[in-house]
Amino acid sequence: MTGFELKQQQKQTQVQIMSQKQIQSLELLAMGNMDLCKAVYDEAEKNPAVTVGHTRGPSDYTRVTSSTGAAAELASENFQAALEAKADERMSLQDHLLSQFRSQRMSDAQRKIGERLIYNLNDKGFHILAPESLLDKNDPSQTPALLKETILLIQQLDPVGTCTSGTEESLFAQARLREDAPQSALFILDGHFDFLDPPKIDRIAKKIKQFQKERAQMIADSADQKYASVTGTEQEAEEALKFIRTLDPFPARNFGSSGTHYIAPDIFIEPLAQSFDADNFDKGIVTYGDRAWLVRLSQDNVPIVTVNPELQKLASKETPGSEKIQENLKQARDFIESIKYRESTIHRACCIIVKKQHEFFEKGPGHLSPLRQSDVAAELGVHETTVSRMANSKFLQCEWGLFDIKYFFTNQVADKADLSRDNILHEIKKILAQNAGNTKPLSDQKIADELEKRGIKIARRTVAKYRANLSIESSYTR
Repeated sequence: MTGFELKQQQKQTQVQIMSQKQIQSLELLAMGNMDLCKAVYDEAEKNPAVTVGHTRGPSDYTRVTSSTGAAAELASENFQAALEAKADERMSLQDHLLSQFRSQRMSDAQRKIGERLIYNLNDKGFHILAPESLLDKNDPSQTPALLKETILLIQQLDPVGTCTSGTEESLFAQARLREDAPQSALFILDGHFDFLDPPKIDRIAKKIKQFQKERAQMIADSADQKYASVTGTEQEAEEALKFIRTLDPFPARNFGSSGTHYIAPDIFIEPLAQSFDADNFDKGIVTYGDRAWLVRLSQDNVPIVTVNPELQKLASKETPGSEKIQENLKQARDFIESIKYRESTIHRACCIIVKKQHEFFEKGPGHLSPLRQSDVAAELGVHETTVSRMANSKFLQCEWGLFDIKYFFTNQVADKADLSRDNILHEIKKILAQNAGNTKPLSDQKIADELEKRGIKIARRTVAKYRANLSIESSYTR
């Protein structure tokens, strides 16, 4: 070959490879509270070194017509094509249960627990989070005994058998409330559901008989044992199987999914009466002039995660399997550090947002200043994508209402550094409100002229775009 010359070159490149801990931290950062709760329980299920305690604060649910997290958004996208935008007009399970529950006479503590339990049910009528995690530890009247009593009350409501951990508990709750339930059916559903595998009468009878025989040998007085009258005959097995088949394994199947989701804000912004000389982001204090706000990270529904103390004791001893224990403990500590990183990043980022958008928190919507995610990232000392993950599926509650954190990021408009899209939308609404009584509605060009008088110079087509964003029709159809 001619005209070609082969050369050997040495090239040095720098590649950053993230550790598993860094990946986990970013994944948790992108989660909303609901998704984080699921991640915590999933981690506790696979790692015995992770211990999950009660939630760190009372639930203060806020109604929004929105998705509750990344998982809900994904489910919505997956089902959209199949549903073809057909609305589910059936009454939701939550509405149906609440209408019955609120008609009962009860204490205020029981009412709060009951409502949390009902909102904690999935579309099958089963618990999403562990019921114990819904108790308010700061309220001494909310006891485990009251929780159990409330669960039993809800299980009796129509449809019978909701507010349970799964199908097996639901079937037992339904059977327990039926007067015609055979003792043999109650016996099987009360911890012996595996006797139905396979559902053959002779096999079921044999398993019952064998269990009762072994039970009688362990307990001297067989009359004292529960379900002592069940002996394991084929007739009993046949009655039990026939009765169990009349029960509904998914009692909530005939109810629609609720169109309203209940979410807890991730951040609360509270105005402070006391003035401060300077910011203190560590304590969540943000100042501007003589105004000050407290930025508080919500701990509602987020369970406390700790390292299992029993495994820590075992790790200090030379025992078989100690290497695996050490590995589990390290993973648990990394997981807890990732949660703390998530909390710290969200808290400090929101402190910066309040500082930058102080005029909004003073005067309300229509007073946002231009703010980019890269601006907050620079203040935090992180990459812009980290701020994007921080804002994902997160909500901020302030005196002006509930807002998606992404709402506070807005670009500047035209050549004015202090003018945002939110400012223009607010001004357009004011102009239209002031001219609402006119017989001839303002055209987009007239609105543009009015804006120019107020120092905002934008094109007519930009006004048309913003007017459409406000769901306001053109002057021709108004």
